[in-house]
Amino acid sequence: MTKKEATSVELAALLMEVVCTSAEREESALSELAGHLGLDLGLLQSELMFLRAFIVDFVIAMTLGQTPMRRMILMRFYHHWERLDQEVGSGLMDDLQDRLTLYGEAVGSSVKGDTGLSGLVGGAFAQCCHQEDQGEDLALLGASMFGAFFEELAHLFESLEVVLMPGEGDDDPYTPN
Repeated sequence: MTKKEATSVELAALLMEVVCTSAEREESALSELAGHLGLDLGLLQSELMFLRAFIVDFVIAMTLGQTPMRRMILMRFYHHWERLDQEVGSGLMDDLQDRLTLYGEAVGSSVKGDTGLSGLVGGAFAQCCHQEDQGEDLALLGASMFGAFFEELAHLFESLEVVLMPGEGDDDPYTPN
């Protein structure tokens, strides 16, 4: 299979788009689910966006390891987040960092149980939604989203050859989490 080439700039922009943009079909399903669970649709959408951002970070770490490509893609990805934070304010970067930490701790947890990695992330997702009475449904949603989006991104990275532009990766001060 011939791999398509993508630069860190192109890939970071694509990843930001898939994290922040929901398909119309997804929006409709989320609206229905939010109504069923008695959950604010905006909160559900925000938490899913943060979950997708974590999955991007996680997949990049798993597929690219400690490489200049990983550092450059994440640097550019988080530059998009910083710009968005400046545009919308309200502590977006703080919220993102809190979720990345929470999901990272869930993934690094020594509690593995029957649900595996997806279940751990799903439980953290439910915790972020602050709905104890709907925790099981939200954990299932978070786990399902993690599994599906992880697989989709892993396939994307398998089909691409990430190329660095001249000068990228040279003495890069960015250190991802």
